[in-house]
Order: sequence, then structure tokens, then C-alpha cells
Amino acid sequence: MRIAVPLLVLLLALAGCTGPDTTVTLDAETVTVTVGETLRVDLGEVNDSVGDNWFLVDGADTGVLADAGSETEGDTSCEGDGCGGILYWDFEATAAGATTLQFQYCFRTGLDDCVGDADGNPPADPVALAVTVTD
Repeated sequence: MRIAVPLLVLLLALAGCTGPDTTVTLDAETVTVTVGETLRVDLGEVNDSVGDNWFLVDGADTGVLADAGSETEGDTSCEGDGCGGILYWDFEATAAGATTLQFQYCFRTGLDDCVGDADGNPPADPVALAVTVTD
């Protein structure tokens, strides 16, 4: 009985935790999700302290996808400055339809003066992800 109570508490706590319904990387090019689901775009490993920046250049049709924001999940084994993590951008599928997301990587710059790397080379073309939302 002593083990059953803590186990029940843990199971109840985990039941309230929900994550994205679909996760894709930028090399996917297309993805299909259902209305009500959360789409998570994995932008890969970033390190803000060295100047990695990703921008949503062309947002989704807000009638189809709602931008739920981005977050970086850090490396728990790294402590202090200079630690990176994985950047995710979440979208809520709100209605059936199709839209395209475009993301741009910039190094130590903003979107208006974007450069692609430490040598000042032009940025790569924006990366597009075609999203279809079904009922």
C-alpha cells in the first residue's frame, strides 16, 4: 500500500502533462495535422550566446494555424553561459485548410540585416514547411 499511493500521485501528475501531437523537422517539407492538434516544428540545436537566431519569416494563415510561440529546451548536462539547446516552435491547428510556414536562420543579426554565418556570407534561402490541417 505504501508504494501504491506515491505511484498513483505520479500517474495523476503525468496525466496532466501533454506535449505536441506532431513534431517535424525542417527537412520534412510537408506535414498533415488534425484540427485541435499541436504541431511542433523542431528547428534543431541552437545557442543564443553564439548568435544563433531563427525567425518566422512568413507566418501561417491564422485561420488555419495559430502561432503558440517558441521555446528552447536546454541541455541539462550543461551549466553556465554558452549552453545551447533544441529550439521548437509550436502551432495550434484551428481549422481545416492549407498554409505554409517559412523560417529563416540568421547569425548574430536580425531579420532585416540577416547574415548566414560568422564570415558574413548571405543567409541561406528561407526554409518552407507546407502544412495541411484536416478535420
